[in-house]
Amino acid sequence: MVGVGSESSTQSRSHSRHSKRDSPFTTSSQDAGSTPGGESYYNYIEGPWEQRNEHFQNVLLHVCSFILILEFAERVSYYGINQGLKNYMGILGWKQAGSNSLKSTWTSICYLSPLLGGYIADEKWGRYKTLWVFGIWYTAGAFLLTASAYPSVSEHSVWISNVLCHLGLFGGIAVGTGAIKANVITFGADQFDPNDPNEVTQKEKFFSYFYIVINLGAIFSYAYLSVLCVNGSGAIPARYGYFATFAICGGVMVVAYAFFVYAYPRYVHFAPQDSALSKLCSIVNGNCEYSKEARMLRYGLIAFGIAFPVNLLAAFLSNTGSSGQYLSYVVVVCCLFGMYAWIRYGMSTAYMDKSKASNGGRYNDETVDDIKMVIRVLPFACFMIMWECAYDQLDANFQSIAQQCDLRLTKDDDDHSVQVPGASLGIFDPLTIIVLIPILDRFVYPLYARVAGRTPGPYGKVLTGLVVAMLTMFWAGIFEVIRRDSGPLQFTNSSGTFDILDTGSMQPMNDISWGYAVPMYVMIAIAECLINVTAYELFYNEVPVYLKSTCQAINLFMVAMGSNLTSTFTLLFQDSIAERNLNKGHFEYMYYTLGALSLLNICAFIVVMQWMDFGVVKVDDDAELAEGNISGLDTHDLDIGHIPRHSSFESISLSRG
Repeated sequence: MVGVGSESSTQSRSHSRHSKRDSPFTTSSQDAGSTPGGESYYNYIEGPWEQRNEHFQNVLLHVCSFILILEFAERVSYYGINQGLKNYMGILGWKQAGSNSLKSTWTSICYLSPLLGGYIADEKWGRYKTLWVFGIWYTAGAFLLTASAYPSVSEHSVWISNVLCHLGLFGGIAVGTGAIKANVITFGADQFDPNDPNEVTQKEKFFSYFYIVINLGAIFSYAYLSVLCVNGSGAIPARYGYFATFAICGGVMVVAYAFFVYAYPRYVHFAPQDSALSKLCSIVNGNCEYSKEARMLRYGLIAFGIAFPVNLLAAFLSNTGSSGQYLSYVVVVCCLFGMYAWIRYGMSTAYMDKSKASNGGRYNDETVDDIKMVIRVLPFACFMIMWECAYDQLDANFQSIAQQCDLRLTKDDDDHSVQVPGASLGIFDPLTIIVLIPILDRFVYPLYARVAGRTPGPYGKVLTGLVVAMLTMFWAGIFEVIRRDSGPLQFTNSSGTFDILDTGSMQPMNDISWGYAVPMYVMIAIAECLINVTAYELFYNEVPVYLKSTCQAINLFMVAMGSNLTSTFTLLFQDSIAERNLNKGHFEYMYYTLGALSLLNICAFIVVMQWMDFGVVKVDDDAELAEGNISGLDTHDLDIGHIPRHSSFESISLSRG
């Protein structure tokens, strides 16, 4: 599922990838193929590989290992910060809704900033310079966050800690991780010569190893750093837990970048050039003079753009009364209008024909037809916003619920029992993905094909995933009621009766095991496997070669918009969430609302996708799909980094990051 196929198919995609460098609006290169005898042949592709200072038999080991180290370190750092952020915000004085909202807002910027990183790399600096400059930027942000967590600062000057924390998070890490996310996997794939069959095979292995290191980084952070930040470890007392965790997150980046820069003479580099994304924006903007429909697309983008700074302001005002709630209504209106504009005017693109040269316009006909294919993807992308909103519950709101379950590993009759950190439950997402994707590919999908007589199509997979996500939202609300009604855990001593507190949030735990919270994480992971993997495949297959990365940028934008919406809903329901102790609120109201909105989203998805005939497998497609000729994704063309958001962006299943 990570773009692994036959050598010839991989070579063909590599050819397309590099041939687009010469002419972003031309795809005339001939694909590689095979001889009648079955031997693969390759068309020669010009590139910088022959100018490499040293030639290596094993590029994967001697060149790309340094890039894999960088990706592993960045994922350890990102997830290490991500898992501890909600509770750390509480230490800095933020209420339940405010800390969760800021966490989701930060995530949204992390997925918006790859657009900036991709633009700078493609058109200004190239990938290597972008990676190391923004790597320094990221690392500086990580150490600002570390400084904010030093006990002498956080315990005596909370306002200074807040300034350092948010400057490091939003000004440093969120911007830096986006630039890394947008370029690191593509820079790695650039190192392999598509004219060398041995290196083509190594590139396929690189994608697999890239997936592995992402998930290893996530697992390490959720398994160890989640414990360290709350309980300390060995010689590190609990008081220094967050300081040590964030210091490790910054330290691994320093080490990784030292290796990355050391290997500079081994890398090959492509010069910057105009990007297809810039050209797409230019052409759509130019079409505004020909049609109101194109203007509506532009207004939709403006509405989405307004939603981000308004939500950021709302999140920071969440502790000051109702002003954050009022601003959140503005975010909802902007989001709804943006979705309406992109769905309504993306369903039919005939109006773009007015800008064709054959109709007196200024753009050549083939270019306009290509742009129409991208616009046709917009409705599908908009329906993903509600899914991304559901997905983003993992690291913020789900954690709040889990932390008020019984997290004890030892059932001592006091408050000194060993506990599972609530944040560590996030590990069930990547673990489920790793296990489930091979099961789906090797057993579930083939079984469906035998029973139904046709290959499961993208439309059906995504629809099933959306249904699972909707059920997860309803179940989260039901589980919250069950958890709250189970009553608090208490112990009695000579001084009286006291609640047993979670060591992370310092809120009372209830008499229901944390194991009952795990299904929420597993259900989201199931939906992720069905939706994200399929969505990337659709974004890849529906447009011309030179616009594939542009479609992935649109996908990332919707990931950011979904996290933005999570923050908004958290603020809208902050009166029901309660300031700190969920037992005093009605968190379920938000989840019932999200479930109902997810149901409406599913109904609209069915109507629009059926009307557009988008992602529906035709009868005459089945044979080709069965033979594997429609190969899914080449991650060379993706800005992977979400999954884990985690992702399935981080690997085609990666869980997002």
